[in-house]
Amino acid sequence: MRCASAPFLAAALALLLAAGQTRAQVAPSMGAFQFSTGVHPTFDAAFEDASTREVERFWQNELKAISMKVSGRKELTGHAARIPAASPDTLQVLLAVEKPKGGLYTTAHIAFLTTSGYVSPDSREREVAACTEWVRQRMVTLQRQLAQAALDRGQRQLDDNNRQLDQLKREGQRAQDNLRRSQQRIEQAVLDSAEAARQLRQLSAPDSASQADSATAALRNKQVRKEQATWQDRAKRAAYAKQGLEKRVKDLQWAIRKNGEDQAGKQAAIERQQAVVKQLQEKLQAIH
Repeated sequence: MRCASAPFLAAALALLLAAGQTRAQVAPSMGAFQFSTGVHPTFDAAFEDASTREVERFWQNELKAISMKVSGRKELTGHAARIPAASPDTLQVLLAVEKPKGGLYTTAHIAFLTTSGYVSPDSREREVAACTEWVRQRMVTLQRQLAQAALDRGQRQLDDNNRQLDQLKREGQRAQDNLRRSQQRIEQAVLDSAEAARQLRQLSAPDSASQADSATAALRNKQVRKEQATWQDRAKRAAYAKQGLEKRVKDLQWAIRKNGEDQAGKQAAIERQQAVVKQLQEKLQAIH
């Protein structure tokens, strides 16, 4: 259960300004959180589009870096933690991470316990400013990590889109080449069919020279029938090839139109993804 504390926030922001902090792009908000030991003032670090697991893992590592021991699972406690800028003595740091169901932000609630009590708006200026800055620096680190990961994912998607467009272009070119070859083969089939028809007409014409000798005529007729069968077979194959090629041409023409539509759609997707990547780059650059 989190409740905002306006005085706490105002006091912390005033201290940051007084300390000459110009990098206010990222800063923790101030509030309170219900820990197992009660409600304590907290420095809240919110992260957009981050999983609870990755936020918990990050802050657990940060606690380990400054603490003699880190205990707990859902609620972490850093024992004998050292933040020299905040206190010459060791501190106890409580940390809980939550993300409301359906929420956009994952929030790390961090409470600092010094020998004077929990750091709050009534604490010494040094404690508030140092704890705020400690949290802020780590917020910058994690937000940059998250932003870089998002940018990497966006760039991979853009690269995938570009590869898919290149593939579509290659497929489109192959289809164009196949269409051209199929049309050439149709032209050749038409020529073959015309040549077969011409040869059959010639073979059907009477041969006066072979009528003088019956034996010669019989031999000639046998040869003519053989040649006619050959040219008839060629005519049939040419017609069959032409029919199949005409169907293939229609299929290729449809595939080329579809490929053109797919290329246009993929190009539009690339332009949208380029805009996304640019926004992610700007978001990363703005974190400081």
